[in-house]
Amino acid sequence: MADEGQKLDTAVKDKRPQSGLGWLERSSEQSDEIAIAPRTTQFPTGRPLLEYGEREYPSEEARTQTHSFERAATPYGYFAEDGLSYVIRRYDTPRPWVNILTNGRYCALVSHTGGGYSFVGSSGYNRITRALPSEMILADRPGRYVYLRDQETGTYWSIGWQPVCKTPDFWEARHGLGFTTIRQVTAGIKGEITYFVPMKHNLEVWRVTLKNLDSRIRNLAVFTYVEWCLGNYAFDLLETGFASLFNDVFYEDGIIFATKRLWNIGHRPAKPHAEWGQYAYIASSFPVKGFDCIREDFQGIYRSLGNPISVERGRCSNTAASGKDAVGVLQTEVTMHPGEEYTFTVLVGAEEDKETIKNITRTYLTDPSGAGVNPLFDELKAFWEEYTQKVWVRTPDPDFDLSLNIWNKYQAWFTSSFARMSSYYIGGGSIIGLRDSSQDVLGVMPMDPEGSKKRILDIMRHQYRDGSCLHNWDPITEMGPKTGHSDDPLWLVLVVSEYLKETGDASILDENVEYYDGGFGTVYEHLKKSVEFTLSRSSDRGIPLIGAGDWNDGLDQVGSEGRGESVMTAEFLCLALRELVTMARIKGDLDDMARFDRARLELADRINSLFWDGEWYQRATTDSGKVLGSSQNETGKIYLNAQSWAVLSGVAPHDRAVKAMDSCKNLLDTRYGPALLLPAYRAPDSSIGIITMFAPGTKENGTIFNHPVCWAIIAEAMLKRADRAYDYWKKTSFITRGREPEIYKAEPYVYSEYVHGPSSAYFGQGEFTWTTGTAPWMWRACLDWILGVRPEYEGLKIDPVIPPEWERFFVKRPFRGGIYEIEVLNPEGVSSGVKEVMVNGQRIEGNLIKPMGQGVHRVTVTMGSNRQAHAH
Repeated sequence: MADEGQKLDTAVKDKRPQSGLGWLERSSEQSDEIAIAPRTTQFPTGRPLLEYGEREYPSEEARTQTHSFERAATPYGYFAEDGLSYVIRRYDTPRPWVNILTNGRYCALVSHTGGGYSFVGSSGYNRITRALPSEMILADRPGRYVYLRDQETGTYWSIGWQPVCKTPDFWEARHGLGFTTIRQVTAGIKGEITYFVPMKHNLEVWRVTLKNLDSRIRNLAVFTYVEWCLGNYAFDLLETGFASLFNDVFYEDGIIFATKRLWNIGHRPAKPHAEWGQYAYIASSFPVKGFDCIREDFQGIYRSLGNPISVERGRCSNTAASGKDAVGVLQTEVTMHPGEEYTFTVLVGAEEDKETIKNITRTYLTDPSGAGVNPLFDELKAFWEEYTQKVWVRTPDPDFDLSLNIWNKYQAWFTSSFARMSSYYIGGGSIIGLRDSSQDVLGVMPMDPEGSKKRILDIMRHQYRDGSCLHNWDPITEMGPKTGHSDDPLWLVLVVSEYLKETGDASILDENVEYYDGGFGTVYEHLKKSVEFTLSRSSDRGIPLIGAGDWNDGLDQVGSEGRGESVMTAEFLCLALRELVTMARIKGDLDDMARFDRARLELADRINSLFWDGEWYQRATTDSGKVLGSSQNETGKIYLNAQSWAVLSGVAPHDRAVKAMDSCKNLLDTRYGPALLLPAYRAPDSSIGIITMFAPGTKENGTIFNHPVCWAIIAEAMLKRADRAYDYWKKTSFITRGREPEIYKAEPYVYSEYVHGPSSAYFGQGEFTWTTGTAPWMWRACLDWILGVRPEYEGLKIDPVIPPEWERFFVKRPFRGGIYEIEVLNPEGVSSGVKEVMVNGQRIEGNLIKPMGQGVHRVTVTMGSNRQAHAH
């Protein structure tokens, strides 16, 4: 151990100071009031990038200190004091814990050990570095690495721990908003690497600092490493040897350039052969002493990334990779005296031509330390500071605040950029789903209404003239399947209605948008076609046909012969018709208003007549007429979505709404939240579909599927049952789940798609993090329905449904040009009901705030029960 590290460690070995998170907890002096604006988060500016950190070699005291998120701390990690990063204490986490760094174009998945891959624009067709699904979860390889070798002893290791996996004297990783930093000390050398993706370039930055903590001069060889994919991900994965024949990877002017001579993306059937048209690259600010472009030359035969031959012998082979499996390795040599630091920067990215790349490297890498990238990091920090603080809450529950203010919001921003395109767990193709993207917009709309409008109009281009839609598409080819999922067209209505409520911008209804199969129509015409198409695809009983499935893709054989019905789609159609009635009113179209309202009432009557099972709503009928989600079923007896959407849509009369959600509580709720359906299907049933073929307690077959839990929370809030709504949120929160890392395993700072259900031997284990519709919906469920600050067509409604022990809370929210700073007081300890609303010192009638225009508007809301307490 180095002398400096020993002194730090010894000095603080037995001390554990107490520290607090002041901006999420009230001090004794603040107990009587809540500040009208949150404290500005501490984003460093104007300092060299590598000064961000507590100390040279964090002590035991710093690593084990008690902090305000102690309840979220585990042996593996904890949320930092300001809540803006998650600090990982151990490299051997139950699974790789990933951060996703992106500017909306370039995307880098980075694990806590430096694992992961990168792409630009399209995960399937513009992949830059390689991913190996069989290796990612088990081994967290390959990735982006920096190897260090002591040239005197021959000992070597890697800064991120992976892939050499040499036990360090100290190690820590920190996932923050837009960046990941790994720090470690091995053999007397402190190594620190920060990865980030700047807002304005298609590249990732590695900012590296080495420091000699030893008492002797150290001579090191440094090697970078990436493994190229180049273009079509599936081609590289399935035909690695053949795909490598088209590689063209070479070293020129201090840069490794990598391109592919064949880009088989399948959208040119007549002339299928095309070049990739991109140059990937890796470059560094250090003087290059050697390079490797051929994977075999770097790694060696019968070796792995843990013991590559180039690192072991201390020099590269200086070979280009023409038609070979390719890597990007740059080597330099560093001499450091005791206490001396050495800093350099690595850039990895892709552009359409080499000259652009050379200009980028000249701009940012001319300084030998690569300090030119520091302003890019400052810009990134400034972006996230501004973005996160646009909507800010402060409640008595720090878990709730941490989720809503920072991490749930951060995850929702990612899904709005790339939907379900890329994950550490599953997928990897360039899929942009219409259903997914329409929902993901909800998670960014209050912070970015203009960007949301652009996204909505782009999504709408994938609708056909008859009202049907592509189910998903690739952003490069604009091609995708028209599957016939019955819910797809209706999401367009929902997202436009939410945009209208958020912005009041009725002009969107008159925007002309092209149809996927040619021609144009206004947004309003697109939406009418959505509901008319769905109405036209109905059974003899007037219930929407399920087609290839509805929201639940697992019900893919229920209507394969064209007769199966979907209760959820029917309920969703009622909601869409209700919203379209309001849009028709905005347009002044009385005929449409009457037509759509009549269709809604008739459909709601049919649902209540045909599908009420006595205590809950049935879910669907198959082609043969078999009922799913019935008390007569042994498995799949009750489905969560049929109940929650009966409430969301207004289909269920109040007594039935209460009974249906009570049945969810009694029959579906678990220690980890309500399951999607129970009991899980035990045997495959070809008349129902793939849902019955998933192992019991996995995917849609009897799991706690977090996306529909959001709808259950909203439904309970609509019924004014705060205890249920808040309990469901608390049990499914990633912060709660993350307190049991050996059970949950997944990242403790983002939502997983699902948690294994009670029929699984892995009950409670999280799967498929980051890419889930849970992110936008849970954020809106918390803001709009638990805190009850939500947009309506006429204005901003204040309608909290909170734990009665909450004495007060605060919300800052932009709305139609103004900023609303809302303080909610609960002197009577109620869970719902608004007694009084004061806006800028003036009392208003009811609890709907009409748009006040620009400026800051101070709102004080007093909860309680009297004649003014609004009715739902």
